[in-house]
Amino acid sequence: MKNNIFKKLFPYLMKYKFEFIFLIIIAIIGNLLTLVGPYLVGKGINEIHFHMEKANYIQLGKISILLLFSYITGAVLTLIQNIKMNIISQDIVNTMRKDGIEKIHKFPLKYFDGISQGNIITIMINDIDNISGSLSQIGTRVVVNLLTISTALGIMLYISPSLTLIQIFLVTFAGYFLKKISKKSREKRRVQQKYLGQLNGYVDEILTGEAEVKSFSYEERAISKFRELNSNYKDNAIKSLFLAGFNFPTLNFIGNLGYSLIILIGAIFMLNGKITLGGLSSFVIYSKLFNRPIASISEAYSIVQTVIVSAERFFNFIDQPEDVERGTLDIDLNSLEGKIEFKDVNFSYNEDTPVLKDLSFKAEHGEIVAIVGPTGGGKTTIVNLLMRFYDITSGKILLDDKDIELYKKKDIRKLFGMVLQDSWLFTGTIRENISYENSEIDFDKVVESAKLACAHDFIIKLPQGYDTVVSEDNMVLSQGQKQLITIARIIASDPKFLILDEATSGVDTRTEIRLQKAISNLVKGRTSFIIAHRLSTIKNANLILVLKDGHIIEQGTHSQLMERNGFYHELYNTQYML
Repeated sequence: MKNNIFKKLFPYLMKYKFEFIFLIIIAIIGNLLTLVGPYLVGKGINEIHFHMEKANYIQLGKISILLLFSYITGAVLTLIQNIKMNIISQDIVNTMRKDGIEKIHKFPLKYFDGISQGNIITIMINDIDNISGSLSQIGTRVVVNLLTISTALGIMLYISPSLTLIQIFLVTFAGYFLKKISKKSREKRRVQQKYLGQLNGYVDEILTGEAEVKSFSYEERAISKFRELNSNYKDNAIKSLFLAGFNFPTLNFIGNLGYSLIILIGAIFMLNGKITLGGLSSFVIYSKLFNRPIASISEAYSIVQTVIVSAERFFNFIDQPEDVERGTLDIDLNSLEGKIEFKDVNFSYNEDTPVLKDLSFKAEHGEIVAIVGPTGGGKTTIVNLLMRFYDITSGKILLDDKDIELYKKKDIRKLFGMVLQDSWLFTGTIRENISYENSEIDFDKVVESAKLACAHDFIIKLPQGYDTVVSEDNMVLSQGQKQLITIARIIASDPKFLILDEATSGVDTRTEIRLQKAISNLVKGRTSFIIAHRLSTIKNANLILVLKDGHIIEQGTHSQLMERNGFYHELYNTQYML
């Protein structure tokens, strides 16, 4: 699994291969300059004695200048390396987010039925940020640290093989211990991200339904539920950080123990003439340089666990199957008549629960087809199949006597204008919302569409008129006004087919009368499908389908169905009496 994750990350990194080569080169140069320092310190110490001559002072001055140059140059190169690495990591994150958002729009609608918005947000924001932060922290660190370890080890062996063996033994012991800890830490990080997804999902759910929360006095229970989820996340995060926190203290303890032993044994060696004071001083500094990159690599290993967990979640997300496109034919709008037929259509969202059963009906060009029936009967499902949000299980849906699966899904969807019971606006001006940023729709057409949708009068009364900024979440507009703007959007787009899901809900009675007139003008010449809850609004429909438990139990005009004294007659009279 780990190798597979890095294999998927590799293409993102390869885009910057030349930058990485440059960074490695300057990192190596800076690292070598840093490694020269301890050697120069040792040489300088050996130049100091009680009876120093002029030549000794000159030599000591040269060593000091070289030491200063090496440290300053190394620091500048490290700064350049860090800045460049941060830029690269942000570029990689930018690319990953673009890939993620593109993938979201390629998923079938069914995918979103099984995953929370909060989890998707966690993956797109938090997990990718984890990858970014980890890449910028790791950068060329591993390569440079390995070079530091090998170079420092070589110099230490040259100075004193015996002291070097003590150092290697202690580091090996620490590495074995930390390997066990890191494995457990990675699993805790994976669970931590899962809990974070649940927490984000719940926050999104509560914010979306805040009005319902208040209306049911659910605040205390909502807070209690959040505390529970937050506590689960906190407990797991503490465990994860606790395990990850072993790295530095353990290596620090081993390092300090090593310094004590090296100084003690080194002092004995120095008294016996096996090492000079300058050599021992250099060895101690190299020992620190040797331990520091090992601690850094250990920390990098811990960071890599974060990369693995977050990258695993990200790639599991974007590796989900895309919406399958089987259609190849282009739609000729000039010859399109506008007939739609359902022929023995069966459909289920899952295999165990069929939703539509042997559904058959025809809608001729320009006809209004109303779909009525009890909740759960399959009314909205028909719309989902028309828009090809889902593919049918069996049967056929025909467009001008041709199977719609022969056409591309995006071309089919462009034919429909859809107004749902729940309106939706994106963040932007009212003008942009009506035109939906379509350059072919000029301002005059925006105004004309708003007038037909009975929205113009309230729009011009707003402080900025058509340039008023609105969104789905702000309170500039009432629910009814938002619905009118979505209807104006459909009018402006001039679709071939219409889908109206109780489009007049949320408006007052007087506005509804005007809106019904606008809709009656809008549907002329267009094949239209109306999901109706108020049966009084569909008396003029050419065909009324009465759905119950996935079957069409009755169909005909309003007068025909009323004459039959069946289910529709009973439903209509019940509403009229209410």
